[in-house]
Order: sequence, then C-alpha cells, then structure tokens
Amino acid sequence: MKKYLSKKEQSLSTHEIGGKTVITAPTGAVYLSEFMTTLPAGILNKKETGCGATTVVLENEENIIIACPTRQLINNKVAQYPNERCHHKLFAVQKGVGQRDIEKYIEECQGKQPVKIMVTYDSFPRVYAVMKQQSIKCKIVVDEYQEILDAYIYRNAAIRNLLNELKDISNVTYLSATPIPYKWKPSELEGLPEHEIEWENSVRIMPFRIQSNHPLAIVANIIRNHKLGHPFELRGNKVEEYFFFVNSVSAIKGIIKSAGLSPNEVKIICAKNEINKKKLEGFTIGEANGKNKTFTFCTKTAFYGADFYSKAGLVVIASEGYAKSSLLDISTDIVQIAGRIRTKENPFKNVILHIYNTGIMCESRKEYEEKLNRRLVSAERTIEAYHNLRDDLKTVIVEKIRLDDPEEFACYNAEEKKVEIDKMKIAHAQYKFETIDDIYSNGISLREAYLKAGYDIEDENSWEQNIHNNIYFGMGESNFEVLYKMYSKERKEHPVAMSDLAKDIEMQNDIIPFAYNVLGDEIVAELKYDEIEIRNMAHFKLPETQAALQEELSITFKEGHRYSLKEIKYQLGLCFQKLRIDITAKASLIKQYFNVRKVKISDFGKRIDGFEILNKMFFTLGWKVKNAKF
Repeated sequence: MKKYLSKKEQSLSTHEIGGKTVITAPTGAVYLSEFMTTLPAGILNKKETGCGATTVVLENEENIIIACPTRQLINNKVAQYPNERCHHKLFAVQKGVGQRDIEKYIEECQGKQPVKIMVTYDSFPRVYAVMKQQSIKCKIVVDEYQEILDAYIYRNAAIRNLLNELKDISNVTYLSATPIPYKWKPSELEGLPEHEIEWENSVRIMPFRIQSNHPLAIVANIIRNHKLGHPFELRGNKVEEYFFFVNSVSAIKGIIKSAGLSPNEVKIICAKNEINKKKLEGFTIGEANGKNKTFTFCTKTAFYGADFYSKAGLVVIASEGYAKSSLLDISTDIVQIAGRIRTKENPFKNVILHIYNTGIMCESRKEYEEKLNRRLVSAERTIEAYHNLRDDLKTVIVEKIRLDDPEEFACYNAEEKKVEIDKMKIAHAQYKFETIDDIYSNGISLREAYLKAGYDIEDENSWEQNIHNNIYFGMGESNFEVLYKMYSKERKEHPVAMSDLAKDIEMQNDIIPFAYNVLGDEIVAELKYDEIEIRNMAHFKLPETQAALQEELSITFKEGHRYSLKEIKYQLGLCFQKLRIDITAKASLIKQYFNVRKVKISDFGKRIDGFEILNKMFFTLGWKVKNAKF
C-alpha cells in the first residue's frame, strides 16, 4: 500500500476510515512531493488545490499520461516545463496533433527522460494506443476527474470512450480536490480503492456572500467604483486587481460594455473559438500567464490549472441563477477558483467575494421531480417505440435521439444496437439539482454549504455593506437565437466555403445546421427560436422520419374513404406517437400526403367537416413538406 510514499513513509501516518485510506501529511508539509514519490492507483482526494499532485508524476521517473478536462489546464502545465527544478519536456496532445507527432516525441525521450504526455479526454485513446503499440508501460492520471460527470452531457462520446479504455487498466489514478459524491459516481469507478490526504493547519478561505437580483450588474458596479477611485478595501488593504469568474462570454461582454472598459484595461480568459472571438470583437482572448491587467475575466476554461500571481488581487465570483450554465458549485468549482491566486503575500489570497442571486427561475424540488419523471417517461416511450418498429424503420428513433437535447435520458447503444436509459445523464441531473437546490435556493442554504466545505465565514457582514446594487443588467435575446442568427448570416456571406465561425457554431450546437439546412430562417423564426420546438420539427422533416410516416399513413388512411377532421387529427396523433414525432398533429397536414377534397360527413345527425382521400401524392413530398406551414 505504501509503495507510493517517499523515504518518510516509515513515519507517515495512514489509517482506514469508511473504506478509505487516509494519509496524514507530515507537519509543515505544503506539497505532496514532500512525502510522496508517485500517486496511488484508484481515487485520490487531495482535498486542497495547489498542493502539487500532478507535479509529483510530472517530475518523477515514471512514464505518464495525464488526461485533463481542458486545453487551458494542459497549456498552463506544459508552459512550466522544463524549469530549474525539473528538466523534463512535456508534450501536449490535443486536436491537430497526429500519431507521427506522438511517436516523434517518444523517440526524443528515449534514453533522456521518461515519457510525459498531457492529453484531453478526446485524445487519450490514440495516445494510449501508441504507447501499447510500442510496449511502453505507463501510469495514467485523470486530473480533475470530477469534471467527467459535468462534461458528460456535452461530451458523452469522449467520456464513454475514456472510461471504457480505463476500466481494465490497473495503474490509473483519478485525481481531484473535490471528488464526485459516492451516489453519483460512474459505474466504471465503483470498487476502486480510495485515498484521502489529511493536511494539518489547512488555510481556511473567507467567502463574503452578496445576494442580489442582478449579480452581473454588481460586477459592473464594482468596476465603476474602482475606476472612480473607490477600490474595495479590507482591513486597510486596497484591491489593485480583480479576477472575475463569470461562466458566460456573452455576460462578460455585457459587463465590459456596461462598465465602459477599454481593451487595455481587460484580460479575458476563455475558450479560443470563433464564436467567442465574434462575441468579444475588439477584445483579445488571453492566457492566464503573462502580465496582469486591472480587470481579468475568466470562464470555466480557466477554473482548472490557470494560476494567477497578484500582490493585491481579489477573486470575485458571479453566480447568475437565471442561467444555469453560470451556476457554480460551492463544493467543486468555487474550491477550484479559491486556490487560483498563488502569491503568498497577497492579503486577499484566501478571500472570495461571491455575488449570487436566489435564481427565481431555478426549479423547486417538486418541479424538479416532476420534470425528472417526465424525462424518464419520455425516454421509456422512446425505448418502447424503438423496439416496436421494424428493423428497417428503427433509424427514425436513432435520428430522434441524435437530434434531441443533450440532457435527454434515452441513448443509443451502437454496440448492442438498442436504445436504453443513460444512467450517467440521470446522475448528472440529480447532482446538478442538488447543487442548485442546496446552495442557491436561499442565503441560509448558501451559508450552510460554505460551512460544510470548511470555509471561514467570519467578518463577512463588515464587507458586504460596501456593495450597492444600483445597475440593471439584461442579456436580451436567447443564446440559441443569437447563435442561429450569427450562423445564418455567416452561411449567406460564405455560401461556398464555410467560415471558421460557422464551423465553430456547429460544434457548439449541433441542431443549428439542421435548422438552417432543413427548416430555413422563416420556419425557425415562426417557431420563435425555441430550441425544443426546432429540434422536434427538424426530426419530423428528416427523410428517415418521413419514410416511416408515409408507410404508417398508407396503412391508416384508405383511398376513397372519408374521414372527419377530428378523426384525421386523432389518427395522425397515433402515428406521431408511434414514431415519437413531437409536433402537434393537425388535420390539415393530411393534405401534404394525399390529394383530398373537402366533404361533409354525417355524425349522429350533424353534418361535420372532413376530407375524402383521393390518392397518394408522396412523389411530391420533398417539396410539399419542406414548404408546409405548421
């Protein structure tokens, strides 16, 4: 068990608690490298950020692959080596790095240093394949592994591939200062040995909690106050630099505009894609390292691995409860953020200003449970529909899943060729709700969450009174509408070769190209840029869906027969239900599939409207359905 300990292992205290091996760090120890020579296999809860866990394996003599959730984390680490302490050269494998590049780096390492490769989740399989091909034994570390659960919703293929690759490898360490709670742990991690570092004299972080209906407006107000000569002051110390953590590039641009900031005053750290460049036109996307500016804005790209150095810098977190993408979890993200400023003499090093709202648009527990149940019922109906269709028609359901919202619970298992419930998506939904419900519902819950995380909350009231909520902030159009209009404009301006911005938007939201190509601007606008409605309509118009619907309609409606509008609507609804078509069934839709004529039908002594089916018109379906009004 102690093979990962250094020469001090004989005197190092370890004990078992609840199935975990607890390692007590020696008195005065600050970094893991002071008492460990490698990391133990299994799950390692280091409990503190900035304790040098990855440094242990980057600077020892093991061949190592470190899988990271973000490119920012990789770039930050690679830029630190070689240095005076360690002469190892690290190699980053991300998008665009090919097999030959990996092989060339390994060749350069032979006889000089161990192989030290850092990869994104997506790139891990091809790096490991090269290592196996060359029979190079290596240790694997999944850094910030708690991100596996959060990233799964939008990167489920990469996460699944990673977990499948790793489940049969013994020398793997899942590393985090904030591990995934046991009840939400991916099944691939069940049964792994767990280790926890117990640090003596840990620094306690002081979060100052500011509740406001408009947190982003408060951020703009802080900036204005500073520019007017009224910086924040705590115990006689004045803030000189601000590090704002706001998990929305659109919100950052809005704050900058509201506060009247110029490019020379601002550093922005976020994903370097064309969408963000477009949103931030006039402002450059920077890196964590390099010269500081008075105001630094960071999205989640910078939450991990980005170290800041500032003698009088303050961390400010804005949690906007109206947009769940910007909510930050006290037990995970805020712990990560709190350790980002490394300058020891900074009087604000262990202080956080956390501005948040109660999130009136967040669900209550009852609403959440009802929504969860609806999503489960919807997934079960999708599964049932798949199994009830003939094999040659099953693609209609597979395509529906592909076009569905990323958080939908039904998934297609390509290996077993079946549709099933995605348990990790359910775990993610439960995990996220508990975070929001327990932490952001009200101030008392927020305070309790801080206490549970081991934060020092003394003196907060003396500082909170310095904040004044006097600025209104609103974002206007929905994110989907902004992206769609941007994409449509790019496609029209570059009809032959797609622009980088258009490609970037496609990567961020896969339904937008479907909406543009299959529906068009007019129908998308008629659907009021409602993403759910647009996904449903795109699924309806797919060739696979139309082929299956044509067959069902041929069976249901007979030539020469008369049907009331009520009966047509009912039968269409049954066909839609069978094929999991989620648009409203209207009797007038029958005219897109059959030549009909209006008739009057006797119904219990009354004359009601209906149609007589004359013949099929499927041969014109392509034009008819695309241009149909719904």
